[in-house]
Amino acid sequence: MQPTFQIGPLLFSTSGVWCGLCLFVVAWVGRSEFRRHSIRSRHLGFLILAAAPLAAAGGALAHAVDMGGWEVLSYWLYAPLLYAGASFLGGALGSWIAAGLYAWVVFGRTLRAAVFLDALAPSILLMYGLGRIGCHLAGHSTCCGRPSEAWYAVLYPHTVGVDLRVVPMALVEAALGLGLFSWLWFRRRRMFRGGSVFAWHWILLALGRLCVEPWRLNPRHALGLTQGAWISMALLVCGTAILCWIRMRSPRTR
Repeated sequence: MQPTFQIGPLLFSTSGVWCGLCLFVVAWVGRSEFRRHSIRSRHLGFLILAAAPLAAAGGALAHAVDMGGWEVLSYWLYAPLLYAGASFLGGALGSWIAAGLYAWVVFGRTLRAAVFLDALAPSILLMYGLGRIGCHLAGHSTCCGRPSEAWYAVLYPHTVGVDLRVVPMALVEAALGLGLFSWLWFRRRRMFRGGSVFAWHWILLALGRLCVEPWRLNPRHALGLTQGAWISMALLVCGTAILCWIRMRSPRTR
C-alpha cells in the first residue's frame, strides 16, 4: 500500500484519509452512547475541542521521549519536531486528562461524571483498533514486528526498507483492538456500576498492548521493556484498583 495517493492535482495521505473516516465512525459510536446515557451530545463536541490539543501534544511528546529518552523533556517544546511521530497511549493519556477535568468541572464529584466517562470508553478502544489499520497503511516502522520470511510477512518499503519483510503487528493489534472493543461493547449493558466500563477499557487496552509489545520493534527502556509496556502495566494496575473500588463503594446505575 502506498502511503499517499493522488486524485487529479491533489495528493492525499492514505493513513490520513483512513483516520478521517475512522473519526466519523468513532464520533457516531460516542454519540450513540451519550444518547443511551441521556447525556447531551454537545458535551461530546466540547470534549473533542478540549481534548484534541492535549491528545496531539501528548502523543507527540510521548513518541519523542520514546525515541530520544527522558532528556528530551529539557527541550520538550520542539522535541516533537526532532522526533516526528505520535504515540497512541500518549495521545490517549492527554484525552483521559481532558475527559477527567471536563467531567469534574461539568458534573462535579457525582455519579453522572462516572457515567460520562463510561460513555466515552468504548470509543477509545474502537479508535485504537481502527487507528492501527491506519498505521499499517502508513507503514510506520515502530508498529512493525520482527523480521520474518513467513507468508504473512509484509514489506514496508517507505519506512523499513525494500529488502526486509516483517510481521505486520499493526494488523495484529487492529484485530486484537477491535476484538476487545467488541467484547466491551456487548458487555457494557451488564456493567451496572458507574465507572465500570471506563475501568474495564483501561484493563482491556493494557492487556492488549502487553500481549503485542514483546513482538514490536519499539525502543527498549528500563528492564528491557518498551514505553508501551510500562504504561500498560500502570493502566492495568490502575484499572483493576478502580474496578475493585467501584464494586465496593459505588451504587448501580441501572
